[in-house]
Order: sequence, then structure tokens, then C-alpha cells
Amino acid sequence: MDKENRMPAEQQLTISRGGLTIEVSEYGARLTRCLVPGSDGSIADVAPGMDSAEDYAARGGTMGAVLGRYGNIISDAKVEIGGKTYALSANRPPHSMHGGAGNFGTRFWSGDKIDAGTIRLSLESPDGDQGWPGRVRAAVEYKLSENRELTIEMTAHSDRDTYLNMLFHGYWNLRGHGSGSVRCHRLKIAADHYLPKRADGAPDGRMMSVTDTPFNFTQAREIGEGIDRLGRGYAHNLCLDRKAPEALGEVVRLADPSSGRALALSTDQPGVQLFTANLWSGLKGKGGAIYNAHDAVALETQLYPNTPNTPSFKPQLIRAGETYIHRMVIAFHALDPANIDDFLNAPF
Repeated sequence: MDKENRMPAEQQLTISRGGLTIEVSEYGARLTRCLVPGSDGSIADVAPGMDSAEDYAARGGTMGAVLGRYGNIISDAKVEIGGKTYALSANRPPHSMHGGAGNFGTRFWSGDKIDAGTIRLSLESPDGDQGWPGRVRAAVEYKLSENRELTIEMTAHSDRDTYLNMLFHGYWNLRGHGSGSVRCHRLKIAADHYLPKRADGAPDGRMMSVTDTPFNFTQAREIGEGIDRLGRGYAHNLCLDRKAPEALGEVVRLADPSSGRALALSTDQPGVQLFTANLWSGLKGKGGAIYNAHDAVALETQLYPNTPNTPSFKPQLIRAGETYIHRMVIAFHALDPANIDDFLNAPF
């Protein structure tokens, strides 16, 4: 990158509380570090990332970013709202992915520390941005609690009817970033169904049972078992079973038996995209770490992919003046390895 065209210096915001420390960059509102204790008291950074905004732009993609306007895929890069068809940014032809070229994860947000345990970032998206109607004011808040919980809350308002699906594209390796594969991480997800995909990557509109498939995490098991069955790895939406669909509920548990680090994820969204970093290959990360395929797992809570174009997924417009909100809470634990199965197998 030429000197005169270099990105502006990003602001890195750091907060600590309850034994956790996180760092967030204004570039893409990204979680760039997450320091978590293990069962022996050792601290590890469990969030793979890059050293700078320039590194993220050059090779970090969506890693750790808040994406929008519409995360995941929109088939054929078009959507109908109020009887009018809108052509969207087709950054993955013929589809639009994560909001298209220049999505929220590629922009500098305005960030500030609200208090010792809270970071808030905001972004304005003009009418017509990425092809979508409406001027949108978006915000994301990262908040730490004394009991080792990280809350991520994404909100937005539009002055015209539109669709929104902001999502957090963070990756996790509970042994610590750069420590190798997460194949031995044990995972449990409250999801009896998943969305099968067409050859072009878009959902085919069906919801299929996870029974006898690699997508069955209703009982905790190692991620690697399913990767072996799929061949390449996970890049699929699982349909969450939540007792109160509009309320925050715990739906995912992930644990690393070797370190005792574990997390429990709660959300108010209907789906979670399970992605195992299938395309990483010799990727140079922060501090000189090298990332390869399956060295991290993403658990992206979201609306189902391509919901606006799939009537069976029950699209819901965000009306002008309404508040869009997406909440997720990640509770971290340091467990005696002997107690990990008890943590994983407890009912949701």
C-alpha cells in the first residue's frame, strides 16, 4: 500500500473486568484480542486476529468483525421490498455476501469507552449503501461483567423499511490463538435442524433434521468427528431450538479439555453459522502466529441466510423508525478437565 494511501491509524480500545480482557479495533468494530484464564490460571488470547487494520484489510477478511448490512448470503444479490426490487453488491457473484463489497467489517467505526467495562462503536450507512434502502445508524456494544461474561449487542435504526442482519464474525480457539487445530474442542448446540445448501452456497429453502448427519451436536462431541465426515469442514447454519424465541437463551457450549477453558453462548437469534476456518492455509496472524484450516471455530448467531428471499424462513422487515437488535452473551469458564463433561451435558 502506497504511503500516501495508507489507512488512518485505528484506535484500539481495551477493557478488563472479572478476569477477562478484550481489545476492540475501530476498523470493522473488530474483537482483536480476548484474554481468558484456564483451569491452571494461565492466561491465553483465544481470539485469532491480525496486528493492524492494514493486515486485516490485506488478509484478515471478516475475522473478528461486525458485519452488515446483511450478514451471510443473499441469493442473486437482489431483494424485494415494498414491491420494488433492489440490486445489491454482488461481491460473491452472483450472490451478495455479508453485505457486499465495502461491508461494515471494512469500515472505520467511531468508538469510545463508556466505562471501565464497556466499549461502544457507531457507524452511519447512507441510503442506498450496498444497494439497500434507508439511512441506517448502526451501533455495537461490547460489555464485560464481573462473572466473566462478554455481551455483544448490535443495534440499528433505519429511516426507510429495510432488512438487517448484523452479525459478529469472531473466531475462537480456547487453547489460545496460534496453538493449532480445534478438532479436539468439544461442542454442543441446541439445534435439531440445519439448512442444506445448493451447489452455489445458498440455502435450498429446506430445514433438515440433524439426525444421522455431521450436524448433530445435540450431544457434545469433538468437532473433528464431523469435519472428517464432511471432508472440508463446517460452513453451515444450524437452526436453534430456543424455548422463548424472542428472548435471550443459552444455545451453544464449547470446551477445550486440555486447558479447561470453556464458553457458553446465549443469543436472541434463530440461527448459528458454524464455520471451521476451512480456507486458512499458512495465514500469518498477530504476533507472527500461523493459522491453518480448522485452527479456529466461528459461532455466528444470526437470522437464517437468505431469509429475505425465502418465505419459509419468515422474513421480517425492519420498519422505518423501529429498532433492530441482536444480542449475544458469551460466558467464559475455567473448568477442572474432569468436570468438562458435566458442563457440556447439563440441559440447556
